[in-house]
Amino acid sequence: MIKNYFYITIIAFIFLNCQKRDSNIPQKIDEIEFSYINSRRIPFNEVKIKIARMSSNDSALVFVQTRPAIYTTRWEYSKIEKFMTIDIKIFNKFADVASSFNKINIGKAFADEKDGSTWQIQFGSKGKNQSYSFWSPDYDTQKRGLTTFVNLSEQIIEVSKLKKEEILED
Repeated sequence: MIKNYFYITIIAFIFLNCQKRDSNIPQKIDEIEFSYINSRRIPFNEVKIKIARMSSNDSALVFVQTRPAIYTTRWEYSKIEKFMTIDIKIFNKFADVASSFNKINIGKAFADEKDGSTWQIQFGSKGKNQSYSFWSPDYDTQKRGLTTFVNLSEQIIEVSKLKKEEILED
C-alpha cells in the first residue's frame, strides 16, 4: 500500500513538472478593466471602465460605470452607466501597453498612504487575469516608474468619453 502511494506520488510529480509554460507565448487579452476609487472625493468617487473584445473581433464593447460617495441630487451627475463601442485597433493598442506592465518595478512603484486614490488595471482572458493596483500613481509618477500605467489609465478614461480632469482631480 505504501509502495503504491509512493509510486503514484512520484508519477504525479513528474507529470506536473513536465507542464512548462512557454513565456515567449504572449498572454491573450480579451478584456481590460480600469478601476478608480478616491477616498476624499464625493463626485466620481468610484469609476469602472471595462473594455471587452467583441466575438466578431472588429470592435470592443466599453461599459462605463461611475458613482458618487453620497447619493443625493447634488451629486447625481456623477452616477453614470453607459455602453459604447470602440474600434478594435484601439483595444489592441491598450492590450499591447498592458502587456508591458510586467516591466514595472513593483518595489519602486509601491507607496502606501491613507488618503488619496487607488487605480487598478486588470487584463486577461477567461479568468487568467493580471492585475496592477497602485495608490495615487499620479504622485511621483516618473520616480515610481508608473508613466506607462498612468498614460494607459488616462487613455481608457478618454476613450470612455469621461472628462479626465473631472475624474482624476483631487
